[in-house]
Amino acid sequence: MNVAQLLDEAARRYGERPAIVFEGQEITYAELADATARFAGGLQKRGVQPDDRVAVYLPNLPQFVIAIWGTFKAGAVPTPMNPQLRAREIAYQLDDSGAKMLIGPLPLLPEMEKAVQEAQHDVTIVTVGGESPHTRFRELLQSSPLFVDRADEDVALQPYTSGTTGRPKGVLLTHGNLISNVQAVTKLFPLAPEEDRLLVPIPMFHITGMTVLMLSPLTRGSTIYPMVRWEADEALRLIEEHKITNFLAVPTIYIDLLHHPKLKTADLSSLRLCSSGGARMPVPVMEAWEKAVGVPIYEGYGLTETSPVTHTNLAAPKRKPGSIGWPIENTECKIVNEKGEELPPGEVGELLIRGPQVMKGYHNNPEATRAAIEPDGFFHTGDLAYQDEEGYYYIVDRVKDMINVGGLNVYPKEVEHVLYEHPAVAECAVVGVPDERKGETVKAFIVLKQGYEPSEALKEEIKQHCLKEIAAYKHPRYIEFVPELPKTASGKVQKYRLRGSP
Repeated sequence: MNVAQLLDEAARRYGERPAIVFEGQEITYAELADATARFAGGLQKRGVQPDDRVAVYLPNLPQFVIAIWGTFKAGAVPTPMNPQLRAREIAYQLDDSGAKMLIGPLPLLPEMEKAVQEAQHDVTIVTVGGESPHTRFRELLQSSPLFVDRADEDVALQPYTSGTTGRPKGVLLTHGNLISNVQAVTKLFPLAPEEDRLLVPIPMFHITGMTVLMLSPLTRGSTIYPMVRWEADEALRLIEEHKITNFLAVPTIYIDLLHHPKLKTADLSSLRLCSSGGARMPVPVMEAWEKAVGVPIYEGYGLTETSPVTHTNLAAPKRKPGSIGWPIENTECKIVNEKGEELPPGEVGELLIRGPQVMKGYHNNPEATRAAIEPDGFFHTGDLAYQDEEGYYYIVDRVKDMINVGGLNVYPKEVEHVLYEHPAVAECAVVGVPDERKGETVKAFIVLKQGYEPSEALKEEIKQHCLKEIAAYKHPRYIEFVPELPKTASGKVQKYRLRGSP
């Protein structure tokens, strides 16, 4: 069935409850269901047919929510875009997806027009906000309502991988993929609909923001509070003002809040559930948050290719800091070595996943699809992991991030965990750099906490701290203090930009 049917069912149950609250504006479930159906009609009126791609180049605005659900209802396929992309990047995604329409904010119209000129096919521009010579978003809402039914195996969404290595790949997620993930997440959710006020601090174009912070909440009667951009000060204000109960963020956001001067005086007593995903949560950061705020963090795991959720501590009998918890329902996992042989508990290998949330494949890329998905349906995550005796899974590192120091494996996340225990370290990232003798060695990029100044003495102190905690071959032989770490829009550290010579 069409995943948008879940929104309409929620609207019938929670019609007058606020679905979205944004900058003083409230949109009820009934209003959202109506707007998305009219938007679908507007798409059809302008020539968008089932299976056509519609590029959504918007930040966290109510119009983003309407565009995604409305495109579902039209039977078409939204392909979300990072609004930080520039013309050549937009043009690439337009051409790769074959999108017929590009929806974006008026201030970014010059990039959109340039991208459409570069694209190899005709693309209609739709602008959000103000006036423009192109079709305006509000005009699409003036059409008759439309709902096109879809089969579970039909493609619903085409997000793109972050493209940290090579060109981004289009991921084909079906209606069945999204429905299974939305329903599995909702079953694990501990708050009643009337108590669930969810801040949305990460971009909804990102798969975690899309499924966990937008699609799933709007099928269970929650109220979402989108943030256009991440600002720690604004997040604290919104939590206080709206009595936010539910907060999910990537680790870098928790780190930002922990180092914000207003955290100690902000009233965060309304928070009932804190979760983390998108990147591995350092346990020292988790412990510092729980000490400061008094609410435990439940870590989870997933990928764009898995819709995204595959594991969460909410699925386990109890929370284990440092683990990603148990697999969600109907999800099978195994840890394998380089030969594909399954490994016993405690041994590190690649995590493979099979379940209803695993993508149909990569768009127009059968070779990459075959490399990622085994004939028996198991998907290669590219993450090194292990399972303990109680069935909890632990992510060790990315396969490609592992550092080989003279034949010995070093997992950067382990070194980063130790670095976070040093009082001077606010943020860090560990990478492998070339070494004449050992092939590779370990380098740490460190952002210092306020009150600490870069110095050779501090570098040596941090190295000695690591040498006390981990084997000598693992410690960072090179340390570079930086004002900030390069990150994606979703908050993941871009390690490929840090690699190079010491």
